[in-house]
Amino acid sequence: PAPPQLSPKDQKEWNSLQKKAEDSSQQVYFHPDVRRKPKPEFEGERNPTTGETGGPKNDPLRHGDYSYGGRVTDF
Repeated sequence: PAPPQLSPKDQKEWNSLQKKAEDSSQQVYFHPDVRRKPKPEFEGERNPTTGETGGPKNDPLRHGDYSYGGRVTDF
């Protein structure tokens, strides 16, 4: 069953409040732990330093660990 109908005055007020709530929720908030990925070291598919084609855009061993975008992978 549907909820009971509101009076036209109450419905108008409810619609107004809904619109106001939707407009204020359009702002985007990011968690403080979110980080941007590092800028690629080269453009294109071929790494000019190693000659590798289709590999990672950044050196994963830069900090001594296999890390991508600040996250270390373990294998």
